[in-house]
Amino acid sequence: MMKVEEIIKIANAEVLQDVGNWDANIKYGFAADLLSDTLFVISREEEAILLITGVTNPSVIKTAKILDIPVVLIVRGKPVEQVTIDLARKEKIILLKTKHIMFVTCGLLYKEGLEGAPWKLQY
Repeated sequence: MMKVEEIIKIANAEVLQDVGNWDANIKYGFAADLLSDTLFVISREEEAILLITGVTNPSVIKTAKILDIPVVLIVRGKPVEQVTIDLARKEKIILLKTKHIMFVTCGLLYKEGLEGAPWKLQY
C-alpha cells in the first residue's frame, strides 16, 4: 500500500488539487485513457485505487467519484482544464500530474509495490 506522498515522490508528480484523503492507503492502480474501460473493468474493492490517465476533462473526476477513487494521476504532463481541477476540489479527489508517459508511470509505481486493480470482467 502507498500513501499519496509516496505516489508523488515515485512519479515525480505535481499536486494540482490537494483537498482529499491524504491518509488513504492506495493498494491498486488502474491505467486507461478510455474511461468507459475504467467503469466496466474495475472491480470495486475495499482498498483504494489510483487512477492513472491522460484524460484531463471533468469526466475523469466524475468517473473517479463513481468508483470512489481518492486520487487521480494525469500523465504526459498534459495541461489540465481549470474546470477539472475545480470539480476535483468539490469532490475531494486529489489530483496529481506527472511528466512521465503512462507506461513509465505504471512501471515506477508497480516496481515500488502498487498492484494492478482487480478485474470484474472475464473474457
